[in-house]
Amino acid sequence: MRFILILIFLALSFAVQASQAETQVIKVAAYHFPPYFSAYDDQHLTGDVIAALNQHQSKYRFELHDVPAQARFQALSDTGCCQLMLFEAPRWGWSRQLPEVDASEILVNGKERLVAKRAPGRGQEYFAQSGLRYGGLSGYHYPFLENTTDQTRLEQRYNVYVTMSHDINVRMLLNGRVDVIMMHDEYLDTLRDKSWYNDLLLKEEPYDEYDLRVIVNSNKGFSLQDWEATLQILVSNGVFQQLLRKYGLQSPLLVDAQAEPVR
Repeated sequence: MRFILILIFLALSFAVQASQAETQVIKVAAYHFPPYFSAYDDQHLTGDVIAALNQHQSKYRFELHDVPAQARFQALSDTGCCQLMLFEAPRWGWSRQLPEVDASEILVNGKERLVAKRAPGRGQEYFAQSGLRYGGLSGYHYPFLENTTDQTRLEQRYNVYVTMSHDINVRMLLNGRVDVIMMHDEYLDTLRDKSWYNDLLLKEEPYDEYDLRVIVNSNKGFSLQDWEATLQILVSNGVFQQLLRKYGLQSPLLVDAQAEPVR
């Protein structure tokens, strides 16, 4: 009897190993860009999408890798750690840094705008003043700052203080350490329930609009076509739509989708 149990155990072990060998590991790079990914919060869209992909298919196992914003190009290079990145704009330096990558269809449209602290008599004209002290994020591309990510140049030429998170920038703004910060609408929407949200003065016109896609290095064993076929599983069963709704987002991919949400 003991011998039979050992044989059964070995057979199950071999079956598990064979199954794992057939599952390809896909490493997904992500940098601090809430609500798409946050290095300081367990709740973010990229993590939810990865969990859903791993739940609804078995051909691939997706793994999340937190990287600094300025290291995302290296992460997707042929010698880097990862095959793809979710919710990224191709024009944020990719054509210059890593032109060989492929970009998917648009997943989400976004906007960025300037944000100041409310004060008596302060209106939209405030944003046009000279000598303002700005707060930005390390590794981010700002079109009105020539898309430079060099911190020394940002500080010396544009009077921009660079930090690692929006939360730090908001605190500096409310405490008067900077005059204006740059934020995207998708993150601003997550702050509406904060007690201090009404203390923020938002510039009416965004300074940038962007299209977020998936960036894939097809030279690393996982192509753009592989990604699109895998995502289609979540689009068809309604899960992708549910995840976007959780964060107050919409996708052009779902405009004509007829899928019903999973129940």
